[in-house]
Amino acid sequence: MIHGAFSVILTAFLFLVGCAPKIQLHSPETVAHVWSALHPQERKDERITAHFSLQVETKERTGRLVGQLWGFSSSVLRLDLASGTGASVAMIRETPELWTAYIPSENKAYRHANAQVGLALFQIPVPFNSKQISNLIIGNLDAVLGQTYTSVHGTRDGRIRFNFAAGDISAVEASEDLESLVLHGQKGWTLVCEKPYESQAFAGHRLFEKFTFSSPEEGKAVLRVKSLEPGGEWQFSDLDLNLPHDVQWMRIISGPHYN
Repeated sequence: MIHGAFSVILTAFLFLVGCAPKIQLHSPETVAHVWSALHPQERKDERITAHFSLQVETKERTGRLVGQLWGFSSSVLRLDLASGTGASVAMIRETPELWTAYIPSENKAYRHANAQVGLALFQIPVPFNSKQISNLIIGNLDAVLGQTYTSVHGTRDGRIRFNFAAGDISAVEASEDLESLVLHGQKGWTLVCEKPYESQAFAGHRLFEKFTFSSPEEGKAVLRVKSLEPGGEWQFSDLDLNLPHDVQWMRIISGPHYN
């Protein structure tokens, strides 16, 4: 008798589980609004200037860097990195065709067609180049994603999840109000965007002050935006790297081969 009652209860439980409501996909209007907010219309080759700090925690290094980023968000950018004490660590110039870096303490310079390969020299677990970082800071995911999503669905915590079949990003999760935003990389890393804010200088852009990159293999890096402005007090010539005449040019090794 007890066994029969247990069977009835178990059957009823399985029936209820099978009939449990599915996670509801947000309305098409909401999905379209969130996706559009992540891709704000920007002025072509927008001038920007930003200052930030970068806390790095990896097996190879732990420490704090400060950075200044300026230039045109879609073409030529300069990125200078310094230690917490103010000593210059690297001066970087990036275009769509070439990444160049100068290390003042060593009087050495490096260049490579792939900016990510060059940035790997600094052992910083940030999977983006200067162009992608600048666009993240101004709230535009175009340069990071480079594609539209292949599917979208709701999550158990009420977020909208956009999935991608190719590229470096596997998924993007965002709340309806865009108070939270998380990017998932194909290689297992995550980027959590926190402390959202708005700026009249970047009307229509959803901005974040804090970006936390985490990778089970490469470590963690926390980027905090200290200031952001459109334009800035710099001339086009300030985007150049004025290298010493006796600078030593180095080749970058990527994997087992020279590049």
